[in-house]
Amino acid sequence: MVRLAKYMQNLALMLGNEASVHFKELRPGSTQLVTSIDFEDQPKVAEQLQKLKVGEAAIEVVRASNAIDELLAEDNAVGFVYEDDNEDAKVIAFPGVTRPRPVVYGPFKQEGSLDGVLVSVSGADETVHLQLQNGNIKYTGIVTNRDNARRLAKHMYEPMRIFGVGRWMRGDDATWQLKSFRVDSFDVLDNSDLSVAVDKLRSEKGSEWKLMEDPLAALKALRDKDGGLH
Repeated sequence: MVRLAKYMQNLALMLGNEASVHFKELRPGSTQLVTSIDFEDQPKVAEQLQKLKVGEAAIEVVRASNAIDELLAEDNAVGFVYEDDNEDAKVIAFPGVTRPRPVVYGPFKQEGSLDGVLVSVSGADETVHLQLQNGNIKYTGIVTNRDNARRLAKHMYEPMRIFGVGRWMRGDDATWQLKSFRVDSFDVLDNSDLSVAVDKLRSEKGSEWKLMEDPLAALKALRDKDGGLH
């Protein structure tokens, strides 16, 4: 029932016009959700499905459609929406289990670093688990030994850069996902305002920063070089 409810909820979101779209019956055999649509709003539902078909639907409609396709894939099935009891008149098709599997790469191990604010240190055995928060991103799966953990714990809620070996996977959307990271060492970062840091650089004897017209823009250019990877 819970699984069926997920299908029904997403189908309702996909069809929209909730006041005029009604559940009619569940037919036996292959699961068939039968709906009825008030006559005056049938053109609205048809228009919404057509927009979905050509890639012009609202984001919430697309998400509902994708959720149905994901459910079908998990249930080793395919599906479609048809009208007027005519299975040949398919309006929307869900490839489900037949859709191409996403290509992923990895996992790869690579030495590197992560920046963030230390928000958690926990663990009762020799392996201690950490969490770093960097804006809206929370890094989990970070581990270290007890010696490092004791030193790290003194800097809770402070910005830092941890160094070690990460285990990464690259998804079909070309984004990298961190699976795990073992910390070897760390640096506590200066939490000063960027403009204050730049002023310090410009005050150093022989510094070329004082000659720059817009040092903040220069720092941004350095950070954005090569896609921001360091």
